[in-house]
Amino acid sequence: MRTREFIILALEEQINEAFGIEDLSQIFPSVPLGKVDSETRIKLYAHLLGIFYEEAESLEHLVSESNADDSKLCALDNIIVSKLAEVTEDEITNLAEIWNECLDLGERLDEEEDNVEVLSDALFKLIHASVLSKQEKVLSLFIYSI
Repeated sequence: MRTREFIILALEEQINEAFGIEDLSQIFPSVPLGKVDSETRIKLYAHLLGIFYEEAESLEHLVSESNADDSKLCALDNIIVSKLAEVTEDEITNLAEIWNECLDLGERLDEEEDNVEVLSDALFKLIHASVLSKQEKVLSLFIYSI
């Protein structure tokens, strides 16, 4: 079965208590990330921050993982959340085109949609969740995989 990933805004203590007990995407504010997996997001982080892929991997911190249902919860580092919050909506398409160039040659994220459309949608969601996280300083940004 294909992994589904969600962006979740939550208090760290509350999300840690609920992990492994309930579907976090049903009890916390969340949006589906679509076809953009961790490896693809890390390429975006590396580009935005001007760092190597290996360095960008550390920007999604593993918080919890469950072998029972193969779920995983990662917290986004404040460095990338702050950078994403600075991106304007006018920059999304251009940034998605650059991000698409970072993908492996011939890599298709979706059979029906163009890669740039898929990446633009994911970027829009990441940006808006990051802005909300920066506005509500008590909330952290997580990626939940089930």
